[in-house]
Amino acid sequence: ICSSPFASEQWRIDITAGLAANLSIYTQRDYRRFLSAHLQLLHGLCQLSKETVYNSINQFRTSLLVTSELLSETNFHQKLESLMEQSKSNAPTTFRHLLFLIRTINHGNAFMSTYGTTFEYIVRTNTLDEFHAPTRALIYDDECSCGLYSNCTTQANFIISNSSGIISIAIKGLKIGCTPSESFRASTLECFYDRSCINLIHQYTNYGNFHRPLSIMKSRFSTNTRIAELIDNLFIEQWSNKTNYSSYFEQCLPSYCSYTSAQKFNLLNIITLLLSLQGGLAIILKWICPKIVRIASKINDYRKKERNTVRPACVLEKISSDISNTPIDNVTTTIGTDSTRETSPYVLFLFFI
Repeated sequence: ICSSPFASEQWRIDITAGLAANLSIYTQRDYRRFLSAHLQLLHGLCQLSKETVYNSINQFRTSLLVTSELLSETNFHQKLESLMEQSKSNAPTTFRHLLFLIRTINHGNAFMSTYGTTFEYIVRTNTLDEFHAPTRALIYDDECSCGLYSNCTTQANFIISNSSGIISIAIKGLKIGCTPSESFRASTLECFYDRSCINLIHQYTNYGNFHRPLSIMKSRFSTNTRIAELIDNLFIEQWSNKTNYSSYFEQCLPSYCSYTSAQKFNLLNIITLLLSLQGGLAIILKWICPKIVRIASKINDYRKKERNTVRPACVLEKISSDISNTPIDNVTTTIGTDSTRETSPYVLFLFFI
């Protein structure tokens, strides 16, 4: 919408060039009195919307992304998407607050519109002794009073007076009301999507050029979307963004990279792990058990040899007592062998797998 000729200042100048210089010649509720104000407001809102968006984008681009460690590509895009969504929501909020402040000041101070659409003066016949001009608020559709509400509106029309009477020609989607700004907020732009409606405006403004109507296929808004809703969305059709993870990676310059993989155990993994542990343990026992048995056997043999002793037994007392009565040829020497074998029992634990 804001990129179309209908929102340009030049089209406003051209379309109103054929109107009378003194707009008061038109009846009070003839849309030709308000056309220039509405087009000027559309152009101003588009310009203000663009400035708000540019400021929001520049603020986003100058902000820093600080992280304690390098983000993965997926987390990087998610982080930026979250920041951009926040920026998208902040821009319309700022714009709405500014317009709300202006509207509230205008209504709170009860400003009278120069178009004579808010209040009208009450003319009295005897005014010699009075020094004030009483006024009364105008009433629009649904008995809406401009003294109480600022958003009272009614259908916009081209009003033609001739010999046969007054003819009102309705203009699709457009409204007039207490103030041009409030009535424009309550209007829609469906007239600018309709060729016959555009031709109608050209006819009653004496404009000879041709402008192609807006295409509904190029807009995400419907033709009957109120301008207030377009303002709340900053007239933006689509947000587009482009992120570059490679540039982010080069700016961070990580000294090293590591990753962890979390895997949830299931029954099959547990069985496989136990079987692998059992197989490894069996191999170790098959290798070490024979060695333990051989070492234990050698220790046992060594201990047997150490415990076997040979001691001579000489019966000296008997020899000394009987040596006098026994011939020397009959003297015998007895050598006894006392073999004492002590075996220390041991237990071998054999593992059978």
